Parts: sequence; C-alpha cells; structure tokens
Amino acid sequence: MFGFVFGLGDYGAWALFTLTRAWLAARGRLPRNLMAFLADAHEKRGVLRQVGPVYQFRHLELQHRLARR
Repeated sequence: MFGFVFGLGDYGAWALFTLTRAWLAARGRLPRNLMAFLADAHEKRGVLRQVGPVYQFRHLELQHRLARR
C-alpha cells in the first residue's frame, strides 16, 4: 500500500485527493459523487456558498455542529 501511495506522489495533490475521496466513499464517510453533493448543498439548499473554487459553510455554527459528529 505504501508503495502505491508513494508512487502517486508524482501526480501531485490531485491523485492523493482522488485516492482519499474514493477510500472515504468506500467506507461510507463521504458521498460517492462529492461534486454533485456540494452543488446540491450550494444551489438548492443554500447551506454552502462558493467563493472562487472553494465551498464554505454559510453558518459557522452548522460547521461546528457537523465537525463534532
């Protein structure tokens, strides 16, 4: 496993992000389609705001509450 992750270092942060996202989705800790989830939370539910390429919580208390889970 270490060799696989070490080999991904040549591809930079994107490869590590993709690997981590797949691992967390497989364990049920992250939605399988993360970008669709974020778009829904931003456009339809208004929970997130988009500042450039970054999503932020609109309400700091909601962020803290979810972090405690």
